[in-house]
Amino acid sequence: MTRGPVPAEAIRKATRAADERGTVLERDFALRMRLAFIIFCSGVTIFVKVRRSRHHLMDPEECGADFRTDVMELRRIPLTDVTARELWLLSPWGTWQYFRVLDVRLVEIRSNGTPLLQEGVRILVTPPGETAPPVYPV
Repeated sequence: MTRGPVPAEAIRKATRAADERGTVLERDFALRMRLAFIIFCSGVTIFVKVRRSRHHLMDPEECGADFRTDVMELRRIPLTDVTARELWLLSPWGTWQYFRVLDVRLVEIRSNGTPLLQEGVRILVTPPGETAPPVYPV
């Protein structure tokens, strides 16, 4: 392996080639992102940011308002059938809250990744004989 400067021109060419294959998460953005970790499950990759909250419990709207910058950063990660974006909040009392970050809204989830039932949220019911939409377990 040769030593020396980063191959900037090669990276630019590789990025253009990767753009032809699909959505690319920019290298510089990934370095600035400061994700807590990435979970690789069978069938899904989950990008997780962890923050401390001043509240004991929050609804998704409050979370979106209080952690707007973090939500916007997570939304820059391409959302596909095999990726998920989550924001995990730790309260001063040691309790956790988990939110899945979708393109247009936040959904509160359990620690294992299954959605919590919330008032006013429509739940998709799968007709008999059809397959259910994917659930992202952790």
